[in-house]
Amino acid sequence: MAALALALLLAAPTAPDIRIEATVGNRYTASVTTFDSGEMTTIVDRIKVAAEKRCGSQSVRFGRHNFDSRVDTARNLMVIEKFQQVFFCFNPATDPYKPVPADWVASTAETSNATVYATRFLDRLDRGDKAGIAMMDPIIEITDAQWTSLHNDVVRNRTGTNGALTPKFVRWINNPDWAAYPGAYVYFSVWDDHPGIAGTCGGILLQRVRENEYRISQYDVQYIAQALVDQQGLTDEELDGLCAR
Repeated sequence: MAALALALLLAAPTAPDIRIEATVGNRYTASVTTFDSGEMTTIVDRIKVAAEKRCGSQSVRFGRHNFDSRVDTARNLMVIEKFQQVFFCFNPATDPYKPVPADWVASTAETSNATVYATRFLDRLDRGDKAGIAMMDPIIEITDAQWTSLHNDVVRNRTGTNGALTPKFVRWINNPDWAAYPGAYVYFSVWDDHPGIAGTCGGILLQRVRENEYRISQYDVQYIAQALVDQQGLTDEELDGLCAR
């Protein structure tokens, strides 16, 4: 039994390598070449630990993250490639961003207004309207070319023009330790009912800057082609598995 356990241990895949490079000032970029989407949480946790070690006595602020994704049809799972996460070191004593009370609760009107903002953003992304860039947190540092790439990814697998991107409210989150700043955030999943789209993974995160003022803090949506589902004969359970994080 001990020999078998040792053999299994030796056969276990190694954890993906995380490379951290210093750029300007107290700014760093953590990069991972490739990993299965189910490892995302573990990868992010490892980056968080590495960032805290790199910043030492200072605190960590996470900025832009981006990656490519593809479906591994042989295994019916999503693969993340060219993952990058920017982070900064800062002094919390001079930080202008303050947390909301832990028991802060959004009003119905606040949730409604956040939904309107999310809908406007998705509509601009759907049309490729670069006015959507200004709706995103500047810390994301998105370029015109990257905005165009996001739009192209949205429309790539569509087979018709009738449909819309629709935000679906999930929850408010107070002072998440993985967000760029403390404060109140609201998370939406994204539905796409265009022909050719079987489903989506991920969603968008809005930061509440102040009452009824928001900005896009994170955009993380993958679009699953109906053609892929038909080709692979994916069940609903397998389709859900593609979105595992």
